[in-house]
Amino acid sequence: MTEREWMKEGLDLKLLVLLYRRKMWISLAGALAGGLLAGGLYMILHVLYAPAREYEAESKVYLTFAADDNGDAYQYYNGYTWNDLMKTDPIMDKIMEELPPETDREMVEDSITADILSDIRLLTVTVRTPDQEETNRILKASEKALARFGEERVEFEKIELWGRWKAALVVVEDETVRAAAAGVAIGFILSLLGLAYARILDDSVYVPSDFEKRYPYPVLGVTFAGEEESGDVLLQEHVELVSRGMENVWYADTGERDLRIPEEARGSGRGLILRIPYGSGNGRLLERWVKEAGLVDCRILGAVITGADMGLYRLYFTGKKRKTS
Repeated sequence: MTEREWMKEGLDLKLLVLLYRRKMWISLAGALAGGLLAGGLYMILHVLYAPAREYEAESKVYLTFAADDNGDAYQYYNGYTWNDLMKTDPIMDKIMEELPPETDREMVEDSITADILSDIRLLTVTVRTPDQEETNRILKASEKALARFGEERVEFEKIELWGRWKAALVVVEDETVRAAAAGVAIGFILSLLGLAYARILDDSVYVPSDFEKRYPYPVLGVTFAGEEESGDVLLQEHVELVSRGMENVWYADTGERDLRIPEEARGSGRGLILRIPYGSGNGRLLERWVKEAGLVDCRILGAVITGADMGLYRLYFTGKKRKTS
C-alpha cells in the first residue's frame, strides 16, 4: 500500500482521542509555552520597552456663532474641520505667541487634537505630551488662541472656555494577563492540531481496522500485554481455521528489521502469519514485510496484533474502562 493510499484512509477520531490521553501532557506543555511566550512578548514590548509616559489635558470650549446675512448661524464647523483648523497658521501662530520662543512648533501641532463630540457649539481640545507642565502650558495657549480667533472671525460672536482638566498621567492598561490567556488558548489549539496531523501521518497499527483498511488480509486475533498465553489459545483456533489444507504455517515478527522469510514458508500449500507488535512505529516495517512476501511468492493468511493495550481496546470497542461481570 502506497503512502498516498494510506493517507486517504481517513482519521479515526475515536482512536485519536484514546491515543491522546497518553499525550495530554503535550497539549498542556503547548498551552503553557503559548501563555509564557505571549505574556512574555507583551510584557517586553508594552512594559519593558513601552514608549515614554504621556500626560493629557483637556478643555471644553463653547462656540457662539454669529448670524450671517440670511440670519442663520455659521454652523458648518465640525470635528474634522476643527482638528485641521487647529494646525493652520491663523490659530497655530497665536498658540506659538503664547509659548516660550524655544518651543518646537511641529511638536505643538502633533500634541493637539480638537473634536466636536455631539453639539457643534461645544469643542473639546486635547493636548498630550511627555511633560506635565508643557501639556498644561500648550493647553492654556490653545484656549487663548481660540478666544482671539473668535474675536477676529466674523463667523463667531465669541469663543469662551467652559472647563479645563489639568494634565494627568495617561494610564496604559496592562494586558499581560489577557495576552497570556490568549497564548494559552492558541498554544493548546495548535498542539491539538499538531497531534491530529501527526496521527494522519502515522501509519502505525493500533487496532484491527488500521491493518484491514490497508491490506486484503484479516486480523486473526489480538493478544494483550501481560496476557499473551490466554490470547494465544484463542488465536490458535483462528489460525487453524484459515490454514486448513496447508502443509505449513509460519509466523513472521514484523518488528524485526531483518526481512527474511524462510524457504519453507514459500510456495503453494504454505502460508505466513504476520505478527504485528502493537504501538507506534510499526507501519513502515509491516509494509516492507508485505512487499517482501509478494516478491518471494509467500501467501499471507492474516495478521496478529501482539502486546496490545487492553485498556485502550476496551474503551475503543465497548466504551468501558474495565470488564464488567
